[in-house]
Amino acid sequence: EAPSRLSRKRETTMASTMSLRQAGRSLAGLARTNLNKTKQGVRNMSGGSYEEELANTNMWRNVTFVGLPCIVGLTAYIFSQAHHHGSEQPAYSYLQIRNKDFPWGKANLFDVLSGKAKSEE
Repeated sequence: EAPSRLSRKRETTMASTMSLRQAGRSLAGLARTNLNKTKQGVRNMSGGSYEEELANTNMWRNVTFVGLPCIVGLTAYIFSQAHHHGSEQPAYSYLQIRNKDFPWGKANLFDVLSGKAKSEE
């Protein structure tokens, strides 16, 4: 009887050990699937995998090589066209009100300093 009791105890111990291992594996499998699901929803700040980063770099390189000559060409075209400059501003009476003479004369100080002031006669 003793050997049979011992063998039964070993069998139950082995069975419980195997069932614990199997339960652990199934829990680990569930954890892995849940972990994979959460990784997909997480935003990676680096942009993702190396292949994605390389594709993104190549895309922006192509955009730059195509876009930059287009912008330079459009700018050159726009500046090569004759364009209308505004006419001289009318001499409105309320723009240059002088109640008393300036110490340097009737002209603006900037005109006097640059030598553009009209001589008073």
